[in-house]
Amino acid sequence: MVQKIKCQCLNKNEMMISTYQEFIEMKNFFQEQISSGVFEEIDVKQPYYIGYSRRQTIRWFADKWYKCKVCGCLWEFNYPDFPAAGFTRKFNDGIYCKR
Repeated sequence: MVQKIKCQCLNKNEMMISTYQEFIEMKNFFQEQISSGVFEEIDVKQPYYIGYSRRQTIRWFADKWYKCKVCGCLWEFNYPDFPAAGFTRKFNDGIYCKR
């Protein structure tokens, strides 16, 4: 009997990460998905923020991107730098766009 691999993308929502416990929970979630072969880590290719000063362009990149091998959803994971919050965002169509 062939068993179909299921993903958790529909059941998991984007979130702001404002506590260490939330960070560990999300980090564990992504690691479990990779270990089970559902997600793959891919290179972060675009910044989530671009700002400008007189001297330079400022680009902030997320720490990790994950791609679901089942549904194609792209996840962005930005680690918190306490007291600043982190976040996760998902792009259901797998295409990254700034919001």
